[in-house]
Amino acid sequence: MKSSIFKNRSFVSAWLGNGVSELGGAFGTFCNSILIYQLTGSTLALGSMWLLYFIPSLFLQLFIGPYIDRWSRKWIMVISQWIRGFIFVIPLTALISGNLEVWHIYVVQCVVGLVTPLYVPANHAITPTIVKKEQLQLANACIDGTARLMSFLSPLLAGIVIEFTSVPFTLLFVSFLLFISGISLLFIREQRRKLEIRKTWIADFMQGVTFFFTQRVVVWLGVFLAFVQFGVGVTMVTTLPYITEELGGTVAEYGYFMAGFPIGYIIGAILVSKIKYKSRRMLMLGSLFIGGLTFIALCFNQSIPFAIITEIIGGIVMAIFSIHNTTIGQQTIPNHLMGKVFSVRLLIIRGAMPLGVLIGGIVSELVGVRPLYLSIGLMISVVSLVGMILPYFKFIDEKISSVKNVS
Repeated sequence: MKSSIFKNRSFVSAWLGNGVSELGGAFGTFCNSILIYQLTGSTLALGSMWLLYFIPSLFLQLFIGPYIDRWSRKWIMVISQWIRGFIFVIPLTALISGNLEVWHIYVVQCVVGLVTPLYVPANHAITPTIVKKEQLQLANACIDGTARLMSFLSPLLAGIVIEFTSVPFTLLFVSFLLFISGISLLFIREQRRKLEIRKTWIADFMQGVTFFFTQRVVVWLGVFLAFVQFGVGVTMVTTLPYITEELGGTVAEYGYFMAGFPIGYIIGAILVSKIKYKSRRMLMLGSLFIGGLTFIALCFNQSIPFAIITEIIGGIVMAIFSIHNTTIGQQTIPNHLMGKVFSVRLLIIRGAMPLGVLIGGIVSELVGVRPLYLSIGLMISVVSLVGMILPYFKFIDEKISSVKNVS
């Protein structure tokens, strides 16, 4: 199966395009963070940079779904990458001319935030159209695993590139990678469904929302994942003080800790297609339960090596849950509704992350990082345990069949 999927030119084009995109995007974020901190010396400015990414992203996510299904998904992905590549020319030009200001970086973050809700649902929607149904889980594992590998490698590689060249050269490299990603995506052979009746935006939007909330498995797996994304949002503001203050670690050890989750995710992506299971519900929610336990373990932990091992375990179990989650959505949702439905799903999931960032920043100041980790861990573990115990959630084990006749 592994060899056959890599003979699929469309899949290889999407796989490479996604991998290069992830590398380029992570390089760009690394550069933006350095430039903002050099210009301001303020962690508040760094937080504002992320806020300016999330707010426009969530706003556009709310209503873009119907257009994902009307337009060519391939060209949405290609143009999104080229826009991202072009926008990084702004700080590059300003930096070279000596006129770089904070607002240049903020503009980049806003544009990237607007492009992301176009690219992500289009990417999810196009994958089932270019691979066979029995290869869909493997395809998602390859794409997700490669993305995590790039997120693991990019901080290290970006640091080396900047150290031996310069930030302007790295920004130029970012633009180059994103343009190359778009070129790779051009080779996808897209199978488009002709829309016989062009509906109004509100009719299309409501169709996506209605379908989403009539599919219990899609709704509840989205809710479970939203709890995880809330926890991820919390860690975005608590990880650095946890390692450097609670555990007395160095910046290098912070980097090792940050690498733990993507390493685990890569391992999980490799294992996911090899794991045999009788109950998909127990496999997925059991993985989520273990993920909650890793937060609890961090609360009581006093060792940096143990913290890194805990993050690796968290990455493994989250890969198992997330890849199955994405695959179920792709198998359940009719292709002509995927853009609309995935946009609703992503809005719920991604909306939980900035909420986690906000609450994590406030609560950690009031009660400290460790009690916050304990609370998040208990929340995720209890929610997943409820899903495993209550008979209501047995529908997660039901055979997936896409609803074809939806108009």
